[in-house]
Parts: sequence; structure tokens; C-alpha cells
Amino acid sequence: MKLAVLCLALLQSLSCSGFPLYQHDLAPTAQQAITMSLAQVNKQSTGANLYRVHHSSIKRVVTVGMNMYDLLLNFGIRETVCPKASGSDPNTCDFKLGFFVSTASCSSRVRVSSELSEIISLRCSRSTSSSSSSESNSREMPVTLLGRNGGNPFGNGGAAPAIPPAFSAPQAEPKQSTTATQLCGLDSRSTD
Repeated sequence: MKLAVLCLALLQSLSCSGFPLYQHDLAPTAQQAITMSLAQVNKQSTGANLYRVHHSSIKRVVTVGMNMYDLLLNFGIRETVCPKASGSDPNTCDFKLGFFVSTASCSSRVRVSSELSEIISLRCSRSTSSSSSSESNSREMPVTLLGRNGGNPFGNGGAAPAIPPAFSAPQAEPKQSTTATQLCGLDSRSTD
């Protein structure tokens, strides 16, 4: 009896210990989510070259509904030698070599269902590292997507632009106010 309780306690502690749980059917979905996130990074980055993933991991899987879940992903990207205008697949491009190479750490949340996958959020923090220095200069990369539909309506997160004068509503002429007593014919100012 003591042995059974001891085995049960051991199994309980192992299930909560944080050992990674690998699901074979999740790997292709996670790869697709990473590819979608990388495509968005390359689309919105201001650099001249494409980026490529050099490491990635699934941070968490959150069940949202029946056959729908969010993948929380962490991945690192590095600049390649392929220009953005080339239209090349980033996975076929070599990493850029040299004194300063642009790298970034990114995290994304991708909603996955049987019908579609969409990016819920994507954030990257860029660091430019030098091969002769152990310091890295970290700054926010201009790739930030927030929102359910995968888009940030104002791009930079600032205030909305002002409405151009051509699209503003015309100013109405001031009208005399009409009260309920005037509408019903009970106005004391009316004459018989």
C-alpha cells in the first residue's frame, strides 16, 4: 500500500514538474505558425534583407475552444544575404556574415484551428551584435502586431491621424430648438 502511494506521489510530481511534453502532431502546425510569423516580420521590417529563423520553441499551448488553440512561440531571427525584393524563400538564404549582423528575438501568438491560422500578436526586439564586442545594443524592432485580426490600425501605435478637410462633415446651420409643447400646439407664444 505504501509503495502504491509513493508511486502515485512520484507520478503526480512528474506531471507538474515542467518536463516538456512533445506532441508529434503539433510539430507541423508549429512550423507553419513560425513560417507565418517570419513572413510577417519580413513584410514589416525596415531592413533591406530578409530574416531567417535560427532557433525556435513553443512556449505554451493555450486551448481556446473546441479544436482551436493558441501557440505562444519564441524564436530568434538573423539577417540573410537575400534582398527583400528578391522574393526568395528565407529558409534557402544564407545568413549574413560580417562585423555587424542584425538579429532579433521575437515572440508571437498564433491562433490555430482546423480551418485557418492567424497571427494574434507578434513582437520583436532587435539587437545588433559585434563580433569583437560582448555588448549588444538592444532596441525595439518596428514589427509589432496587436489585435485580433493581426493588424495594428495605426502602424506605429500613436494617435490616429486627423481627418482631412475634404472628408469632414459639413457644418449645419443652427436651428431654433423646438420643444414638445410647441410640437403639440401648446406653446404659450402662439396666437389664436
